[in-house]
Amino acid sequence: MSTQKNIADVLRKKGNTECLNKADSLQNDSNSQIVLQLRSLSLNTSDIAEIANIIKEEKNNSNAILTSISFSYNEQIGNAGSVVLANALPPSIREIGLVDCGIGDQGGKAMLDWMQTAPNLRMICMEQNSFSKELKMEFQEFRKAHPGILVIV
Repeated sequence: MSTQKNIADVLRKKGNTECLNKADSLQNDSNSQIVLQLRSLSLNTSDIAEIANIIKEEKNNSNAILTSISFSYNEQIGNAGSVVLANALPPSIREIGLVDCGIGDQGGKAMLDWMQTAPNLRMICMEQNSFSKELKMEFQEFRKAHPGILVIV
């Protein structure tokens, strides 16, 4: 099964109109370069865990490459969702959006750790989350060490 179809199944279980519409568009997308725009769908930690498991299973699928993913404006993702996602993201990711996802230092640190090993990352947007000044400084240090990556926190 394809990554898009499996994620569409997760969205259909949510049952809200936005998720059903997004599921239909994902179901019909047969692109080998996968771009998942899952913004403002009221996704929570459990939903992210299901999607992360699908992404993790598909990491070795050479027919489909996940290049961009956005979960922005899903305020219930939280630290747990961010940690699970960071552990599932493939090295093919170029762009990731986690704006206003209810993420604190634990989830932010997990993403920062993932960023250290992401060879294709070009942009990550994580503003409007609850990061401490210390963690924001760590993101700034990463940005200085990796000037080719746009980091917004």
